[in-house]
Amino acid sequence: MKPGKGPFDVTRKILLAPTAPERWHEAVTRLKTIEPIIDANIDQNGRLRISYDASCVGMRDIEPLLDEMSVYRASGFWSRIKLSWYRFLDENAKSNAVSGGGACCNRPPAAHDGSSDAGKAH
Repeated sequence: MKPGKGPFDVTRKILLAPTAPERWHEAVTRLKTIEPIIDANIDQNGRLRISYDASCVGMRDIEPLLDEMSVYRASGFWSRIKLSWYRFLDENAKSNAVSGGGACCNRPPAAHDGSSDAGKAH
């Protein structure tokens, strides 16, 4: 496990479709070799628990790797919704990591002086 916790480090739990335990073990071993992945393991209920830096890697990167190793996600409704949510969060983290932050424009709003031109004819 790599030291420290960065601002974009996340942990995801993904229910996997049943497969041979050897495939799961190989998948975990391979995932752990990828630099932004902090940790990966599969619990006794067949869930992949994976921690990674979402500013560098996301669910859209991890899913194809699992597919290459014939390790598939559960296909139930809740699992699909959860994976979609993870994809959204990861894309958001990547966008936030590269954004300059701050307001949407470089000009702060003008101070309100108490007078109003609303309703006046010019």
